[in-house]
Amino acid sequence: MEHELIELRKHISSQGILVQDLMTGVCRELEEWKQSNGDNHEAQQDPEISEIQDPLPSERDDEKMIFLEHIDVLLAEHKVEEAIEALDAEEKNSPDLKGSQETSVGEVSQYKSAFLKRKATLEDQLVQIIEQPSVGVQEMKKALYGLIKLGKGPSAHQLLLTSYGLRLQKSIEVLLPSSHVCPKTFSATLSKLVFSIISLTTKESASIFGDNPIYTNRIVQWAEWDIEYFVRLVKENAPSSETVSALRAASICVQASLNYCSMLESQGLKLSKLLLVLLRPYIEEVLELNFRRARRLLFDLVELDESLIFSPHFESLLSAFGTISETIRVDSGMRLM
Repeated sequence: MEHELIELRKHISSQGILVQDLMTGVCRELEEWKQSNGDNHEAQQDPEISEIQDPLPSERDDEKMIFLEHIDVLLAEHKVEEAIEALDAEEKNSPDLKGSQETSVGEVSQYKSAFLKRKATLEDQLVQIIEQPSVGVQEMKKALYGLIKLGKGPSAHQLLLTSYGLRLQKSIEVLLPSSHVCPKTFSATLSKLVFSIISLTTKESASIFGDNPIYTNRIVQWAEWDIEYFVRLVKENAPSSETVSALRAASICVQASLNYCSMLESQGLKLSKLLLVLLRPYIEEVLELNFRRARRLLFDLVELDESLIFSPHFESLLSAFGTISETIRVDSGMRLM
């Protein structure tokens, strides 16, 4: 038993020596590797110059945190204009936000992610301002300019169209009850309302977004949709097509609408052809039914005349008239004699 313990101690001692030699060898290799890498790095860049050019990581992190906290305060106080200016300046000047700053695992850096999150929050605040029913024109314009500065031009333009579309819808809802009170002039009043909104929206789009073909085409499409909506409302709220009132209302509608289309041509909107194509079936229906009504009345008058001529009552009237005339002639002859 004692002999076995002695052998075990010798084995443990030999293993400890082997481990010690292994650790010594590894440390020597690490030291040589560090020394060779250090020489290469010194040959590539002077540490003093690098230290002057790049601030310490901790200092950069502190600046980022201060900036993000500042943006949070501006967003909490709804100071959107100041927040836009701060975000825009930081995006232009910060190296971490230029290009594709990504980590080794392919994910966006934490700072860029936090920056984009606050930018999205600011965009939401601007959208809420524009979508308020009671927002003023100037306030809406500022919000639209803000979205453009944040790189959301297409979204801003769509919000502009949506806002004026809602205003038009509300105005039409107020006007609709008058279609039964003034059926002849309703279509003219409606055309004035619709084309006025189209003109105003076109002017605002040009002043805010310029003559960009993308936005110009959107305006044309939006205006064409409004024209289709206008014609549908005219048909739905017009007097019965076979009445004289319908004929007069259709005439007034065409005349007023074409006049407004001519005015819009100066703003680059040519809607006359579309308007006539859409109105043509309605106009033809009114003309056809009124022509049939007039022809029917004419036939009724002719039948009435014929019935009066060949009726017994009419014959008795003619005989009585003949007798009276004969009596008058006899009396006249006697006087002459």
